[in-house]
Amino acid sequence: MLVLPVSTTTITTKENKTAAIATNDHIKIIDENLKQYTVKEWNDRTVTNGFDNSLSAKPIGFSLECNDVRVNVRWPYVGKIWNCLGTSSVDNSMQHSIFEYDQRTSAGSGEDYVPSQDGNLGTNTIGSYNAADWEITDNGDNLTLYCGNTKQSWTMSKNCGNANFMVAFNYKDRNDAMIAQNEWMRHRFAICSGIQTTESDGTLKSVEILNANGTQAEAGEDMYFYIDGQNTTLKAKYNLNNRHAVSSAYLTDEIAEYIYSKQVENGINMNDTGVNSEDKPILVRGAKGAEAIAVNGYWYIITPYVSRPNGTQTNFDYNIIDSPAIYYCESVDDGVYLCGDNELLPIWTNKNIINGLINYLRTYEGRTEEIPSYNSGNAWSCVRYVGNYAWYVNFGNGYCGGSGTNGRCSVWPASAF
Repeated sequence: MLVLPVSTTTITTKENKTAAIATNDHIKIIDENLKQYTVKEWNDRTVTNGFDNSLSAKPIGFSLECNDVRVNVRWPYVGKIWNCLGTSSVDNSMQHSIFEYDQRTSAGSGEDYVPSQDGNLGTNTIGSYNAADWEITDNGDNLTLYCGNTKQSWTMSKNCGNANFMVAFNYKDRNDAMIAQNEWMRHRFAICSGIQTTESDGTLKSVEILNANGTQAEAGEDMYFYIDGQNTTLKAKYNLNNRHAVSSAYLTDEIAEYIYSKQVENGINMNDTGVNSEDKPILVRGAKGAEAIAVNGYWYIITPYVSRPNGTQTNFDYNIIDSPAIYYCESVDDGVYLCGDNELLPIWTNKNIINGLINYLRTYEGRTEEIPSYNSGNAWSCVRYVGNYAWYVNFGNGYCGGSGTNGRCSVWPASAF
């Protein structure tokens, strides 16, 4: 059933007193070893350990069996995300995905040719964009995304496009499809570093972002791309690699220059190694910074995809890179994805039970630092409403609606049993 009956479990407190907790054994605590416990089983173990939390694996979320759903749900993301200007933060919420770029669901092809920084279309010159053809091939059950400029391909399930809520269940496929399309977009324009290589096409290498002297840039210093300790002499700016539903929303030279000037001013770079990066990290766990890739005997530099760019906006909704929610979920563990609405709605309908579980861990075991309280705001689903909108569930009233993917909602990672 969708609404589980509420029972009570008597637990023992640190003071050797008892307390009643709202529970249902279809919702259990899971630890970092993915072992499941009823609240009673968990409490018994805690009592045995003398309420010393260091003696047991920490809880990472809860298992849920409800409404034909069996899923492990992690605690929602807790922390701050910063835009690529190193300004404007928000707590405990993220953008969902690329804004205003419809997720591809069918075969297609096109060209991405643009001038190099010196105005020429030539390749293998410093600062030139190796832009080329792209193609999407329909393989029946899946699509292959090919990027001609770096000669790389990604495969995604075909049935991962727009779908109304309460229809889709292939949430992991949808999470993977969004990552594939983000990676595809990152590669659409790669800047030639001018540095030759004998590595085979597609070989990846890390890129450092340092000052002209090859050391960590301080705030106010110009920053350059370095490969194998060699200064490419290219300033560490974002590539013009974003595409939107309308060309007027493309990333332009002017906007890329504006973003770069703000990063220099704030001492922060796209690889999250700026002097203020501990306080103002650009990337979330799992997201990609600048990388070098071997193409036609040269190292080309790939930078993060800039979604919804604007040259003058310091608002957090603008100048967002990649898809923080999707990359974060993918990075938590193998097989973890952004929750779907069929998984989020049972969390809302059974919030009294889940609240009881969370309150036990926070109140009686003192885990307030590692476990957030129940979130009554909006939580993203990985199911799209239309191309640049996605479904969300409000944990306060159960409302399921669609919102632009540049909006901010909480992010709950999940994994199937």
